[in-house]
Amino acid sequence: MKLTTLALSISAAICSTAAFAYTPGTYTASIAGQNGPVTVEVQTSADKILSVKVLKQQETEGIGSKAVVQLPKEIMTAQSADVQAVAGASVTSAAIKKAVQECLGKASGKKAAPVSLKNGVFEGQAYGNNGWLNVEVTIKDNKITDIKTPGQRETRFLGDTAIKTIGKDVIEYQTLNVDNVAGATVTSTAFKTAIGQAIEKAGGNIANFQKPVPEKIKKVAGSIKDHADLIIVGAGGAGLSAAVTAKDLGVKNVLVIEKMPVVGGNTLRCASAFNAADPERQKTLPMTDTLKEAIVKAISEKPVSEEHKQLMADVKAKYEAYLKSGSKTLFDCPEWHALQTYNGGDKVGKIPLIREYANNVLDTLHWMQSKGAPVMDRVSQGAGALWQRTHQLDAPAGLGLISPLYDNAVKQNVRFKLGLRVNDVIINDKGRVIGVTATDKVGNKYEITSKDGVILATGGYSQNKEMRQKSAPHLTPDMVSTNQPGATGDGIIIATKHGADTTGMNYVQVYPLATPGTGALQGRARKMSGLDDVIDVNKNGERFVKEDARRDEFVAAIKKQPDAICYDINDSSIVKPLNSFNEDVETLVKIGRIYKADTLADLAKQLGMPADKLEATVAEFNKMVEAKNDPKFGRKLFDRQIIKPPFYATPRAPSIHHTMGGLMISPNAQVLDKNGKPIPGLFAAGEVTGGIHGSNRLGGNATADVLTFGRIAAKSAVSQK
Repeated sequence: MKLTTLALSISAAICSTAAFAYTPGTYTASIAGQNGPVTVEVQTSADKILSVKVLKQQETEGIGSKAVVQLPKEIMTAQSADVQAVAGASVTSAAIKKAVQECLGKASGKKAAPVSLKNGVFEGQAYGNNGWLNVEVTIKDNKITDIKTPGQRETRFLGDTAIKTIGKDVIEYQTLNVDNVAGATVTSTAFKTAIGQAIEKAGGNIANFQKPVPEKIKKVAGSIKDHADLIIVGAGGAGLSAAVTAKDLGVKNVLVIEKMPVVGGNTLRCASAFNAADPERQKTLPMTDTLKEAIVKAISEKPVSEEHKQLMADVKAKYEAYLKSGSKTLFDCPEWHALQTYNGGDKVGKIPLIREYANNVLDTLHWMQSKGAPVMDRVSQGAGALWQRTHQLDAPAGLGLISPLYDNAVKQNVRFKLGLRVNDVIINDKGRVIGVTATDKVGNKYEITSKDGVILATGGYSQNKEMRQKSAPHLTPDMVSTNQPGATGDGIIIATKHGADTTGMNYVQVYPLATPGTGALQGRARKMSGLDDVIDVNKNGERFVKEDARRDEFVAAIKKQPDAICYDINDSSIVKPLNSFNEDVETLVKIGRIYKADTLADLAKQLGMPADKLEATVAEFNKMVEAKNDPKFGRKLFDRQIIKPPFYATPRAPSIHHTMGGLMISPNAQVLDKNGKPIPGLFAAGEVTGGIHGSNRLGGNATADVLTFGRIAAKSAVSQK
């Protein structure tokens, strides 16, 4: 909680000559803000506002926090709550202003008007995470009796959890003053905003719907004891794949602990790009001369170690066999995937880990399909993937990965404890990890032991500004991230307290093509995550980089462009009514997140760029597609031309995306100490670990790594002696 105080002396602060009649005193009020209740305290004399304080708030740093800082001062100066909202923080601003108005009403002796709502069904609307969120609020006898959200497409586990949780509380307690569901802030805020609109249409004042919700978790004395055969910390892709694998292996009591109130982690928010050498699906892709040149270059360079030399030799042997076969389809194999991963990470990754990943990833993909993951047949090349081995799932965002895993876990009776933060591991007198300690949000303490140890699957540290700046000082605190708010490095902090080693902590990846301002991955026109049929241009309508470049190269190139943004340009051949994040593309066009036009000239006009430049750039690219050659930047990825109207432009900008560094693990996912020895009973998988991606992660390697090592960790924990 933060405290912002602005108390100005009567002699210096009063600019208004208006007369007020207040009962001197201190008054408080709480109004629902962006992330939860905003509590304001106002002190008055008989005719002046003496101070305005925001006592309690959970608003977003750098967004709502601006209103928390600025508005009290402006209200003091104006001696009124009728001041301009802070740009970009309208919800927080409205909450502060309404709270101050309520305080001043109390000071003036005005009592809140009694609730007098019309009976009936009243509608409200606000833009959520994936589209317009429409609500139908039923009012009967001055009470909210039902809330419906017809046609809502908010993400399962995130937005739909917020709708269910908040809706239930609003009806039960007749208040909007409820906390947002962490990780689903956008949906939570939109839902409450739309309900507020409906209340006002019913003739109500939302100030009458602000009583706090009582704490649902009871405080108890002592520690709450529990036991499991295997404890998994984190309910993202790595944690869920570990849990389902453990159940497949016959483990009876599997417990997954997650500090967030929702499951899914970063995997749920991803574009579901999944890299794997997959001969069956890749057989329709052609092998070009430029692709052959890339392989020859990689297997002909001077090796930096014996491991590198052997990996190159393995690729060379596979490639020579491929050439001898006379095949014309795309060459790929686990060794080539591993070599590209190693080279793409600037040769600082750990080859044994990379080989383990590449050798098992296709089996992971097949396993996911057996669990119900809707893997699409088309293989493309994701942003920064370097090769056409990127698979995608026929489901919004990462739902195609998380839903089947979660549903299988529930079906097999995996236990889940959500909203429980693990603070430490328990180590017995033999140095073995045998459990965890944890706390819930009211401070209750938990002590949970386990027979097969603990798997840390807590994710990276993109949202821990202190940790990421210490590791990578060039990442300033104001930089936005694609990650979920729980990515704060907890597992790394816990394990290193007990001697665990880390690697590559200074390697933090910035994603080149995120939504400007928010850093979110969604908001684009194209259905596929790949860049096969897309070009990126600057504000002058010119290409400035090869679109199949490494992500760090792409980011560096974007930062050199005007305003450090670019535009995805594509035609309608790769656009569907709903994009890969389940957003309605036409709605995104209407609200200005995507630009659409029947001609390139009109599209350029909307973007404020020279029409002749954009037309020439697209025409040049179309010729490159025919020639399968990019003489300007060296792009190797070509599929279809950009010729089918309407044409689309999506604004894109860099956003902190992935922390490549983390805990040092062995190929069987055991956490290693600083002497390279395993810490008994402690395993790790996913973004909490380091060593696989080196200094630069290939696009599409993350979900594949997370799910693959989640499985490896579970197998190792269960089979340990």
